[in-house]
Amino acid sequence: MPFRIRTALSPSLAFITMAFVLTSAVIGLVMAYVLINERGRAYEAARLTMAVETRMRGVQTAMAQSLHREWLNLLAVRGKLAVLRPQDLQTQLDTLVGGGSVVSWAGYAQSDGTVVSASGGLLVGESVEQRPWFREGLKGTFAGDAHEALLLAARLPPPAAGAPLQFLDLAAPVSDADGSTVGVLGLHLNVAWAQRMLEELAASMGVDIFVVGADGAVVASSTGDKTASLDLPSFRMARSGASGSGVETWPDGRTYFTTTVPELSYADLPRFGWNLVARIDGDYAALPARILSRDLMLRLAGFALILALLTLLFIVAFIRPFADLARNAVEIAEGRDVYPLESHRTRELGMIGAALARLQSAAHPHDMPQAGENEDRASDVQDAKAPRPARRTAGSR
Repeated sequence: MPFRIRTALSPSLAFITMAFVLTSAVIGLVMAYVLINERGRAYEAARLTMAVETRMRGVQTAMAQSLHREWLNLLAVRGKLAVLRPQDLQTQLDTLVGGGSVVSWAGYAQSDGTVVSASGGLLVGESVEQRPWFREGLKGTFAGDAHEALLLAARLPPPAAGAPLQFLDLAAPVSDADGSTVGVLGLHLNVAWAQRMLEELAASMGVDIFVVGADGAVVASSTGDKTASLDLPSFRMARSGASGSGVETWPDGRTYFTTTVPELSYADLPRFGWNLVARIDGDYAALPARILSRDLMLRLAGFALILALLTLLFIVAFIRPFADLARNAVEIAEGRDVYPLESHRTRELGMIGAALARLQSAAHPHDMPQAGENEDRASDVQDAKAPRPARRTAGSR
């Protein structure tokens, strides 16, 4: 195969240099993108989790403060039971209930379960011995999860939405001077009030909140949705009392960033056994990550473009002279009468050019005059140029 054909089939140094730089750049940029993107997403998820948890803690604290206020009212009435007459206790309980929007019913039952005083006189003389608030109240302070009204269902106005009347229970034992439990003072808080409060708090925080009971059922939610249970990781964590966060697809088909936290302990308020699930729209949650990925891609693409331009300049400045020198060497090897290329861009280029010049001189010695010949030619030229002596005439002889 002729020399030129063999060399034409080989890639040029400029091509190899550009290919090497671009390949290395692509590999490096891809690795950098993956690493930075993963780190960015992890940081964004941690930041988002902290933000959602902070908002949810704010909702929890506000709800706990409202519930604790009613608890303190109950304890204040309990502290006066020893000195209150029955009619005065009735007045205290009516005051505690007020308009009924927060507290639906308040009553005091003796140790046998008989109600001796209650707001509005409701259930007075009746037995509440089997009710959870009374049984647990005999043992100590108690907070009961949401449940539908039974004894009071027909005696109190139903919610405006037509939903069944539901209560949250607060109860505390009443002791005599000897410390023996003689009765239980209890409150029925309106779940509709808790629902309204939750909706307002969640709206102000920009999250959806679901209060999950110990059985996994939704006690209240800022969206108004209630269900027995949802087969979602967040609700499974809520049922087990664990905490965590992640992206989930809910029954409505939409994706949400969800966080689960256990119930917040607040002062001496008894625990309801609740766990809270908060969510925000997945598009909103993923927006910072998408912006980060887009900006990162743009910056990496800009870096790749700059690298390609710098590589091109490097090729023009330092690689192309090698190509010119290679062509010059081929022409010299073919016996053409060309002058060896001289380039001082790099030391190596200068050395190769000088070596080619010496090789060319060695390959054509007949083109170079010998030293002796040069001296003879020089003397002949000088003799030719020297003035000749004048001829003698006959008269001068």
